[in-house]
Order: sequence, then C-alpha cells, then structure tokens
Amino acid sequence: MLDSTAQIVHLEHAGEHISVSVEFRDRERLSISVHPDGTVTALAPAGRSLEEVQTRLTRRRSWIIKQRRLFEKFQPLPVEKRYVPGETHLYLGRQYRLRVHQADNPSVRLVGRFFEVQVPTPKLPEPVALAMRGWYQSHAELLFQDRLRRCLQISTPLRFESDVRLRVKPMTRRWGSCSKTGTITLNTDLVKVPLHCIDYVIIHELCHLRIHDHSPAFFRMLGRCMPDWQHRKERLDQMVMR
Repeated sequence: MLDSTAQIVHLEHAGEHISVSVEFRDRERLSISVHPDGTVTALAPAGRSLEEVQTRLTRRRSWIIKQRRLFEKFQPLPVEKRYVPGETHLYLGRQYRLRVHQADNPSVRLVGRFFEVQVPTPKLPEPVALAMRGWYQSHAELLFQDRLRRCLQISTPLRFESDVRLRVKPMTRRWGSCSKTGTITLNTDLVKVPLHCIDYVIIHELCHLRIHDHSPAFFRMLGRCMPDWQHRKERLDQMVMR
C-alpha cells in the first residue's frame, strides 16, 4: 500500500507508462526502487521540487524498464504462505517441508529436510506462522552478525576502523538499507536466500556507508570488495520476496 503522503510521477518510455510513488524525506540523494510486483517507488531529498525529481526519474527510465523486465521473468509471484503441513519454506536457499505437531510450548526445529513445528493448536495457521517468524528472526540475527564480521574482514578497501551496527527486521520492499549514522538494516527474510547472496547484500550496504548513491564510483568500490557481485545479484533477484 502506498503511503498517503506519497506523490505520483508519471513516466513514459518506448510506449510504456510507468507510475512512480515519490516520498520526500530527510536524505541527501534520490533513491529509486523497482519491486517484484512491478511497482516503482522513490525516496527524494526534502526540499527538492517534484519537477526536479521527475527530471531525475526521466533520466533513469531505461534502467527502471530493465529492472521490471527482470522481475517479469519470475512471474507469477509466489502465493502467500498458508502454514499448513507439507508446505515448503526456505532457509539459506533450500526448501524444507512443514511438519506440525501439538505441544503445550511452541517450538521450531530444523530436522533433516523438515521444519518440525510444535504449537498448542496445530490446526490453526496463526500460531504456526508466529512460531516460524520467531525462528527466522532469531536465526537471522545470529547468522547476519557472523556474516557481517566475515564481510568486514574481506572488505579491506572500505577501511572500517570500528564495528558497524546491525539491525534485523521484517522489510516489505528491500533486502537491506543503511543509515547516515552507520547502521545497516537487513531484512529478516534474507535468511531464506543462499549465503553468498547474504554476503552480497551486506557488502552492498557496507559500500553505501562510504558512497551513498549508485554512481560509477560506488560500483567500482563494490567490484573491488566483491568482484563477482553481479553473479550474486542475479541469483538474489531470483529469490523474489514475499
């Protein structure tokens, strides 16, 4: 759902019409996001006029179209999870089936190729979903901290002299983001993709702590830290968020 304060910019490219939802925030640069469902959003610096933003978006029309075409390869989008026995759920890029059992105390364990879920009311999807979300959150927090340490070790061109703060939370539109204060936020669902894709997102955000836009300088820095980043990104793009 679009933010009620968002403004809509209409673009046209090669006969294709694109609507971009623009929000103005306290930030330095324009950020454009193309989402798996084909929608396009932008975060613009407060104080800029809508006309200025439209001019910048017009320059990026071909890139926006390219990203939308990429997501079209993976349509239709996955259906919403129902949290019923036999349903498959991802962890680190592999699929595991749900087994749901009755127990007084909720718990989730990964056993072989199965998620073994215990809840007081196994026939109701809500407690199963809650238990699974808790499991993903706790495992994501531990795993991402470890991967961040590893990524800091290999990203020597960035020259970080102090620890980088990390937050893990559900995000509907992004795999990750970073703040001006030096905090990286990672989407809890990132724990569902392969490790090499997780590392790509972390390195991507670490580079943004040094260079805040997607300028050629940013991609040169990204290439120095992770020469095969494009291959990793292509794999990540196939893991459509839901």
